[in-house]
Amino acid sequence: MAPTDVTATKQRILDAAQEEFGTYGLAGARIDRIAKNGKASKERLYAYFGDKVALFHAVLDANFHAAMEDIPFDGADLPGYAVALFDDMVAKPDIERMMIWGQMQGESTRMRELAEVDPICTQRNVSIREAQEAGILNDGWEPQDLITMLFGLVFAWAVAPGSADNQSVDAAELARRREVVRGAVTRICKP
Repeated sequence: MAPTDVTATKQRILDAAQEEFGTYGLAGARIDRIAKNGKASKERLYAYFGDKVALFHAVLDANFHAAMEDIPFDGADLPGYAVALFDDMVAKPDIERMMIWGQMQGESTRMRELAEVDPICTQRNVSIREAQEAGILNDGWEPQDLITMLFGLVFAWAVAPGSADNQSVDAAELARRREVVRGAVTRICKP
């Protein structure tokens, strides 16, 4: 009998959990559906991840690291980064929803702690500070506050009351929103 590919099984579970948690959040997600869609038994899921909260954390952590690593960052070009992040979230709505669910489920402290120890986040703050010292960015903002505002602008249509999310609009509206993000970040960053 061939050995089981643990890595592939874990990844199928994580992929199914990403979709489930992204759609239903932690409270509404069902382990039965995750196991079924991940083509794994509930017992295997629990053996790999422990419980539903630990699985939620595993997905949230993976999303956090993907958001940190997938988009090149240059503190001197925060508008460009914001647009790239906007496009990435449009292409990956399940990650955008997971990040929002994480906030709603009270995981902001966990996510902040991940950021505080992540060398990529530290380097981003250094890059912003260097751009501020060079007169490229407004030095009246703390680097982390700039990043926070940038994410707020990128996620605005997903969380604003009465607003259609970025999956429910046409290409022209997406292009307009992309330019709103670029323009707002440019204004915030202007020295």
